[in-house]
Amino acid sequence: MTHNTQKIRVIHIITRLNTENTDGAAMMLYKLMAHTDRHRFEPIVISLDGEAELSNRIRAHGIDVYSLDMHHNITAGWQIFKLTQLLRNLQPDIIQGWMYHGNLAASLANLSLGNHHAVLWNIHHALPALNKEARTTRWVIELAAKRSSTPEHIIYNTYLSADQHTALGYDDQRSLVIPNGFDTQLFAPNHYQRNAMRHSLGIPADAFVIGLFAHYHPVKNHALFLEAARLLLPHQPNVHFILAGRGVTENNPKLQYLLNKMPTKQNLHLLGGRKDIPHLMNALDLYTLTSSYGEGFPESVAEAMACGIPCVTTDVSDLARIIGNTGQCLPVQDTTPSALAFAWLEWMNAGDAWRQEVGSRAMQRIQQGYNIQTITDQYQKTYQRLVEDQQMSRMTLVTHLP
Repeated sequence: MTHNTQKIRVIHIITRLNTENTDGAAMMLYKLMAHTDRHRFEPIVISLDGEAELSNRIRAHGIDVYSLDMHHNITAGWQIFKLTQLLRNLQPDIIQGWMYHGNLAASLANLSLGNHHAVLWNIHHALPALNKEARTTRWVIELAAKRSSTPEHIIYNTYLSADQHTALGYDDQRSLVIPNGFDTQLFAPNHYQRNAMRHSLGIPADAFVIGLFAHYHPVKNHALFLEAARLLLPHQPNVHFILAGRGVTENNPKLQYLLNKMPTKQNLHLLGGRKDIPHLMNALDLYTLTSSYGEGFPESVAEAMACGIPCVTTDVSDLARIIGNTGQCLPVQDTTPSALAFAWLEWMNAGDAWRQEVGSRAMQRIQQGYNIQTITDQYQKTYQRLVEDQQMSRMTLVTHLP
C-alpha cells in the first residue's frame, strides 16, 4: 500500500548489523539509510540478529531499527511468524532483503503475507566456490537459489558476484548490478591530512608511501605485499609502507616470519585496526590490494581513488572495471612478489606529475560513477518503478473485474 503521506515505505531485512565479516553489506545499508530522500521514502530496518554498533547509528538518522535475535533459525515456523506479524504491522510497500539469511527471510515472510509485496534481494558476497562456505550458509544459499524467481530483482554489487550466483542456479533474469557507493566529501584529497599523518608516523615528507588497509585474512594475501616490500626496500630506502586493519600488527604470529625477513622495520608501519582511514589514505602515494580471490566489492580501492591515490592491485572482483585507466590490475596467477615490486618501481619512476594526473582521473571516476548519492538514486529509482508497476497492475486488475 502507499501511505497517506505518499512516502514509499521500504522495509530492509538484514542478517546482522555488525560490520565484521558481512562483505560490506551492513555498512552499505547504513550509507543508503543516511542518504535516502526522506521526503519520498520511509525506510525501516529489521535486523535478524541482536543489537549492533550500526543499530544506533541508523536510529540517529530518525530511522526505526528492530532487532529480532533470530537469524540462526530463520526457517523455523515461529520465527517467520514473528517476522510476518511485524511486517503486517509495519505495512511495507517494498521488502528488501540483505545478505543470504535476510533475503530468504524476506521471501518466506512475504509468502506468509500472501505474496502481496514487492521483494528485492541484495547480495554483496563473492562466491568463488560453494564448498568454502559454512555448512548452514551453503544450505541457505542453495535454498535461496530455488526461490530466486520470487524477488523482483536480485541486486548484486559486482558483476562477478552476479555471474557466480547465476552459475549456481540463481535466476539471471532478476539480476541487477548496483555497486557500492562512497562519501566523496569524507574521502577526498587533503594535503593537511597527508602532512599531519606522515608527521605522526615519523615518515619524511619526501618519502614514497605505499599502503594496504585490510584486516588480516589469508584471502588478503599480506604475504605477497610484505615479500614485495622486502624486495624493494634495499633498492629504494626512501619508500615506506603503511598497513592497517584488524590483526595487522607485529604481534600477529602469522606475520612475524615475514617481518623477521625485512632488511629494516623502520620503513614498515603496522597500525592494526584504525578509524581514521581517510587520513591514512591521504598519506599515500600509491595504494595496493593484494587479494588472491574471494573479494566482494573492494571498498578500500574506491576509497583510495576518491582521495586521488592511484591503485596497483591484483585483478580480483570487479577491480578492472572499477579502476579503468586510472591504475593497474595485475593477473592474480602471475603476480609474484618480484612482479609486484617491479610494478611499484615503475609507478615510482613515472614521477609525481604523472601520478597526480592519474590520481585526478581516479578521483573523478569515483565522484561520477560511485559516489553515494548517485548509488542511492539508483536504489530509489528502483523502488519508484516497483511501486508504479504495482499501482499499474492493480488498476489493470480493477479494469478487468466483471
